[in-house]
Amino acid sequence: MPGDTGPGDLPTPLPPGPRGLPLIGNALQLPLERQWLTFTEWAKTYGEIVHVSAFGKSVVILNSPKAVSDLFERRSTMYADRPQFTFVGDLVGYADSVPLTNYGDRHRESRRLMSEVLGPRKVSQWHALEEKCMQDFLRDILETPEQFLHHIRRVVASIVFDISHGYTVTKENDPMMLLAQRADHEFATAILPGRYLCDVFPILRFIPEFLAGFKQEAKRFRKTMESLRDEPYAMVKEQIAQGTAKPSFTASLIERDVNPSTEQELTYKWASGGLYSAGADTSVSAIASFFLALSTHPDVQRKAQEELDRVVGRDRLPTFEDRDKLPYIQAIITEASFPLHRWNPVGPLALPHQCTQGDVYNGFQIPASATVIANSWGILHDPSLYPFPTDFVPERYLPNQTSPLDGHLNPDPRRFSFGYGRRVCPGRDLADDTLFICVAMTLAMFDLRSAEAMFEYTSSIISHPMPFKCGITPRSREAALMILGDE
Repeated sequence: MPGDTGPGDLPTPLPPGPRGLPLIGNALQLPLERQWLTFTEWAKTYGEIVHVSAFGKSVVILNSPKAVSDLFERRSTMYADRPQFTFVGDLVGYADSVPLTNYGDRHRESRRLMSEVLGPRKVSQWHALEEKCMQDFLRDILETPEQFLHHIRRVVASIVFDISHGYTVTKENDPMMLLAQRADHEFATAILPGRYLCDVFPILRFIPEFLAGFKQEAKRFRKTMESLRDEPYAMVKEQIAQGTAKPSFTASLIERDVNPSTEQELTYKWASGGLYSAGADTSVSAIASFFLALSTHPDVQRKAQEELDRVVGRDRLPTFEDRDKLPYIQAIITEASFPLHRWNPVGPLALPHQCTQGDVYNGFQIPASATVIANSWGILHDPSLYPFPTDFVPERYLPNQTSPLDGHLNPDPRRFSFGYGRRVCPGRDLADDTLFICVAMTLAMFDLRSAEAMFEYTSSIISHPMPFKCGITPRSREAALMILGDE
């Protein structure tokens, strides 16, 4: 096993970290909320790689791009697995889902299937759909701007469910969208580190349900999970039998293998359902963050609209064909929103990896089965990489632009925003496309203004802006008429 000894056959030390207590280690020092802030403070004291423990379990926190790249990218086979998630994985049932399944045949097969519709050479086929859905989004915003957060959720669901299941989302209280939102919320709750004691002591899963309130919650969450995994798939299967199915990813899976084994069909269900988890919730957060960022930075909004007017004009909507000619729009996306969200990352901490065998890095031991976490928030707010890290400065990615950075270009944060190594998000290209067309169309047609002075983000694994108010008005009468089209 690599890394058990160092020079002179002396035991290789663990990475530095805060001193813990006997038996429980650092369990009382691990916060239940906004862990990334604590991890960032520890990095200032202990460096780019920090070790803590909780009841004998090692946790290694990576706080630098080099450490993340060296371990998750260059040694990807050793760090592609997930740790055991007793509550969300075993009790709720997400253990076989694409994000949490162990690295192996099912994980590779699911990602291979998803790449058929989400791969970088495939996503352009969805551009027309995204443009159409965004035009509907503009009309919704024009009619009821105060409901913009609802409209954001609906447009993202419309794109993803059309691709995954050929399903058309209705305007109000769509059952599929509501089910997916409930599943997202419950998953984010279930996976919070330290929330459930059974994640620290897995043996607690065997406590009778009447003595364990967490098992009753897991049972409720599991019902939601199974509904989202099974019901849309069954819907498409029935439509195929009746000859009414629209083209979709799920339909293609069912039609290619009419008699799959139980195991193979489960893989198909997770892969088709995985399209939603591959970017929907994060895209909702990202677009909401865009509205928040631009409404509070009118100077940035003005520069973006000047670029749009110069390149696109004011007599048509932007399209994907304009993308390469809109560098400032792309810089806004890079600075403000997932998937390239640096200002307030949608995923402040990447989902944890597991070291499958003992390793040594920079003279420190990483024990076998250690949980290894990339502190994406800390990296994206490191002032040595991103000067003025709390400021919203799209110019940091553009050469020859006047900014507080004196022309210093910052690293592209995409490499820290989609997960890492063999666990990188399979929906990153679709999410990027969706965000671009939303930002470009919205700024071309609307002015945004802040209606509040204070803003907060949730502390869950997918960080959302707390509900906020935003003033949204058409840029002109002509813009309003263009949005309405032939109506």
